[in-house]
Amino acid sequence: MADINMTPLIDVMLVLLIIFMIAAPMMMTGVDVKLPESRTGRNLESEALTVSITFDGRLQFDQAFLALPVLANQLKARAQSGGKRPVLVRADHNVPYGRVIQVVDAIREAGFTQVGFVTAAAPIAAPTAASATGTK
Repeated sequence: MADINMTPLIDVMLVLLIIFMIAAPMMMTGVDVKLPESRTGRNLESEALTVSITFDGRLQFDQAFLALPVLANQLKARAQSGGKRPVLVRADHNVPYGRVIQVVDAIREAGFTQVGFVTAAAPIAAPTAASATGTK
């Protein structure tokens, strides 16, 4: 009686499992945005909606890139469906200030009143020898 050798099948399945375990977290990270730094911020990402602005000015909301009018319509729908959650704006530090204000205006016009900005934690500078001794 001929038996089917299961070893190659198990090997392939384990390799696929490892590939998916490595690839899945990479797919969930969103767009690459270089955030400005802040020493006074706090983390609200778990309870807030997030709008990302890439270095070239594109907008991402709910894992999709959108034009500003489409973003405004989706935000209005979210505001009407109940939920006055905060909205976080993740803007690359090279994005022009006017583009950020356009997005913030769209968020506020949709009915959201709590708008925050996501920043990267600034490194804490160690005191220099001159400032520690009080000399300049």
